[in-house]
Amino acid sequence: MLRKILDFQLSLTEKGKPLHKLRPLITAGDTFMYEPAINTKTGPHIRDAVDLKRWMIVVVFALLPCIIMAIWNTGLQKLLYTSGDYRLMDEYFAASTSFQTYIDFCMKDNRFLSILQLGALAFFPVVLVSYAVGGLWEGLFACVRDHEIAEGFLVTGILYPLVLPPTIPYWMVAVGVSAGVVIGKELFGGTGMNILNPALTCRAFLFFTFPGKMSGDVWVGTNPTIVKNSLLTMNETSGAGELDGYSQATPLALFNIGDDIKRVHVDAIASNNLGTQVNNYEVIQTQFSKWNAMGEQQASLGQLSPEQMKNFVTTSIEQGGLGLAPENYQAAYEFSGLHYGIGHLTDANFFFGNQLGSMGETSTFACLIGAMMLIYFGVGSWRTMLGMLIGALGTALLFQFGADYIGNDGGAWNPARLAFPAYKQLIMGGFAFGLVFMSTDPVSAPGMNSAKWLYGGLIGLVAIVIRYINPAYPEGVMLAILFGNCFAPLIDYYAVRTYRRKRRVAV
Repeated sequence: MLRKILDFQLSLTEKGKPLHKLRPLITAGDTFMYEPAINTKTGPHIRDAVDLKRWMIVVVFALLPCIIMAIWNTGLQKLLYTSGDYRLMDEYFAASTSFQTYIDFCMKDNRFLSILQLGALAFFPVVLVSYAVGGLWEGLFACVRDHEIAEGFLVTGILYPLVLPPTIPYWMVAVGVSAGVVIGKELFGGTGMNILNPALTCRAFLFFTFPGKMSGDVWVGTNPTIVKNSLLTMNETSGAGELDGYSQATPLALFNIGDDIKRVHVDAIASNNLGTQVNNYEVIQTQFSKWNAMGEQQASLGQLSPEQMKNFVTTSIEQGGLGLAPENYQAAYEFSGLHYGIGHLTDANFFFGNQLGSMGETSTFACLIGAMMLIYFGVGSWRTMLGMLIGALGTALLFQFGADYIGNDGGAWNPARLAFPAYKQLIMGGFAFGLVFMSTDPVSAPGMNSAKWLYGGLIGLVAIVIRYINPAYPEGVMLAILFGNCFAPLIDYYAVRTYRRKRRVAV
């Protein structure tokens, strides 16, 4: 029955019929329901069960874990940050120390139902706008050019919402997807002709056009005003001090500190929680003994009150302190928790996705499930993924190595950001999502196997360099992938030349 209806619709769009210009729209529905009725007329002829539609559907299925986490984590964070109840927030922070207590918190009083409802109401409208507006542009260009609507937007339309903050206005979603589809793809000739990843092009357009809506305190809830008022209420009623006040800072925002904050400052602050386990303890102990004696503090290192710790860290070096400017103490305090995984800033929370960030990028675990699916079905290149992983980890290790072994006192006075544990770069921000779903885009990535290694390594290197060096933009994955896209044809060109040269020598 369905086949007869579709055939009747197709008959109305044949050449010479009034609806011929709309044929791409009709064939799009037909192709979505059935295999494309296309027979090749000339060679080469390839028989394969995997067409473009199946290829894209595999990617969508691989994205399902990220979609689920986008709904879940977005809903959870909105429930917390819009409640105005500091007791609920404190309960959440205490529960985030282990997986079991986290699950118990979410299941208590059927909270999971509210979490799913809030997450769905935040995520699905963005998806609907993305598909509706992007699909409209795809259909319009297909009708004008008289060609079939490609299935590529099936993936782009869901990737794009996953890399957006939940506070993004719907009209801005429409503007971004319009710019990404038209400028990033259709002007190059459509699906398969674009040199830049369309979803990242959409996000990059929004980032540089509306930076206030794409960075800063935008990572929780759907209404920034409500979240701001809720946080003010919580901070006022809880009596939380300046250091431990509730905020919307993401891990990457905490990582983005200035070079004035040194390793020794961060280590000293963390010593209250970890004692002698912190780095540079001997340097801290030497300065502390001098500070203690000169000020007659009668304090014990590792057991300082918040006021004593701030006084020690911000007192001049000549007086036995560590010489940090008082206005930088708050950032150093927050960075120490991030560096050493204190409180809810644990590696487990980052890995499983219990953190603030773009809706679909927070869970490394969900991205790894998707990676295994893409590799198993041969859709995603494991060479690109591994190359990006090696490039990023190697670059971060170089920064960490330099901070550890270059400078006086074992690098104690080097910038704290440079000594950040290299492995944590892999579980923060959108690195895992970019590695699995963005860098492996078959159109904008190289085709040669050898080129994929270099391409992935280049993206990983550039992403980490941007994170460490650029103070205005702590998340470098988006720009690094777009940078790699620009060099992909060149990398592929030289890979092909090298391959041909080796073949000639072998023959």
